[in-house]
Amino acid sequence: MNRFTVSFVCLLAAARLGQAQPATSDADNFVLGNVQFVLLHELAHLVIGEKKIPILGSEEYAADYIAAMMLIRPVSGLPVSNETLLRFAVNTADGFVIAWQRSAEFASPIPYWSTHALTVQRFSTVACLLYGSNPERFAALPGLVQMPLARAESCPGEFEKAAYAVDWLFATYARHDDDPHGAPVELRFESPPSRTSERLLQAIQARGLIQTTFSRLDDFFSLDAPATFVMRSCGRPQAAWIPATRELAFCYELLDAYALLSGAQRRGPIESLLGESGDGLGTAP
Repeated sequence: MNRFTVSFVCLLAAARLGQAQPATSDADNFVLGNVQFVLLHELAHLVIGEKKIPILGSEEYAADYIAAMMLIRPVSGLPVSNETLLRFAVNTADGFVIAWQRSAEFASPIPYWSTHALTVQRFSTVACLLYGSNPERFAALPGLVQMPLARAESCPGEFEKAAYAVDWLFATYARHDDDPHGAPVELRFESPPSRTSERLLQAIQARGLIQTTFSRLDDFFSLDAPATFVMRSCGRPQAAWIPATRELAFCYELLDAYALLSGAQRRGPIESLLGESGDGLGTAP
């Protein structure tokens, strides 16, 4: 188990994430958390483009911060509890770590020129925001994830800046209660290409993640023109907001990829670090 695996196992332990999900396996919860983050990330792109929101730096970084903050400090109700949203944030960071490890194992070129941050940097961002959101609750987190002291000391300020930015975004661009609703978003689900993606689609729909997330989008932001969300087979694991066609595409191959990554979770160390069972984290294989 290398440094980043140990670090994220410790992050799970430090967070003391709460409620059991008896109807959903640990592997499926991992996928659901990553799906929710990706969905919020792509919706951030949609809103930034739709409202012509001014940003400095990479839009990908901005979308990451918005998505992470929606999980760590939700503005309003998504279809699950705040504790489950924290779990989703942790599973998202876990996915970034595992993806980084897999790339290193296969000696993949490091994508320095990508508009996205490196996956290991995306992990550190979520960990810092989580710690900064409540340093008392997560007091053990910096030591457990080997976060440098200087970064740990900056995390509360980083969280406050992110919270201020998100509050400004909603105060400036969100629709008011007496404003008309915007153009609709059509939700379309094409046939999944694999048994895994079919099962995971059923789990996603059972949770109401997509339907409720888009309902909340309509409550907060008025779209200027109709848009479409579609889950389909694309031939590669990705998701994207496509402004030219006003389509947010989520590829079934991404579900399959997350299902494969979920097998790299370290359930045994999580249980031993928590020192208890029955908390919804599952049992060691």
